[in-house]
Amino acid sequence: MPGEESELEMVEGHVRLGRRHITRQYEIIEKFKSKGFPTDEAEEMLNTLLDLQRQHEAHLAHVRMKLGLKE
Repeated sequence: MPGEESELEMVEGHVRLGRRHITRQYEIIEKFKSKGFPTDEAEEMLNTLLDLQRQHEAHLAHVRMKLGLKE
């Protein structure tokens, strides 16, 4: 159907979005540190985002391999 994204486009979008979330979480942690706020929960969230990003990147590698594309 027109307008539908391919699996590759979808996974690439997840990887890009994940990078933005990770960058933003680092910014939040730095802001909290500069104001003397606790960062434990923000750092836990960052670790979750990093784990998810690894999964997205592994999925992207799998899709690219399935399509015969180089990384």
